[in-house]
Amino acid sequence: MKGRTISFIIALAALLALGACSGYQERTLDYLGKRPTTGPFFKDDNTPMVELNYDAGDQISNQLEERLPIGSPITVTMFRLRGSTLQTDFAKVLTEQVASRIAQKGFAIVADSSRFPMTAIDEDLAPPQKCVLAGAYSVGKTRIFITAAVTTVEDGEIIGSWDWNVPLNTRTRSLLPIKESPYIDPMVNTSGPLQKENSSPQPRFDPNQSINQPGFEQDIMN
Repeated sequence: MKGRTISFIIALAALLALGACSGYQERTLDYLGKRPTTGPFFKDDNTPMVELNYDAGDQISNQLEERLPIGSPITVTMFRLRGSTLQTDFAKVLTEQVASRIAQKGFAIVADSSRFPMTAIDEDLAPPQKCVLAGAYSVGKTRIFITAAVTTVEDGEIIGSWDWNVPLNTRTRSLLPIKESPYIDPMVNTSGPLQKENSSPQPRFDPNQSINQPGFEQDIMN
């Protein structure tokens, strides 16, 4: 009797296991060929840089319309990387796009204000003021934080400014002195210390040392 009972239990267990395997197989087949099993670990924010910079130019232009006399010349200073004298391609593109947008809004972006007439076109209007557009930026881990301002040359008064940020993605990274390490270090080292070739130091900066929050610097013109 015990032998029959044990045989019955074994047969029942085998049937249950077979049914479970069949269910797992059906559920597995439901996923095959329907969606990828892997995906990108990080997803870049691909918002076009020019759109964000043009929006900043619009915001500054709106402030200038209220405070800047008609015909005032605005010279442009290359935007700088905070804490560094390094001039980057990112700074050149950034400066050109913001200045270009302000010029599109009808303001006089000039290379040399000394040759620009400084008399009012009408007796009822205030005389033009010489101004300078300048800016600074900091590179964070995922964003680049930017500040730009238009100030008067005579007394350094800020008459238009804006803070914004752009994504640190593949496109903007290519304009900065950020290089990926040529060495791939395994998570588990099984072959002893890694040997790296000596190379001459390249100008670079550590994003972790930069200010990761936007803000206006008092010495933006220096």
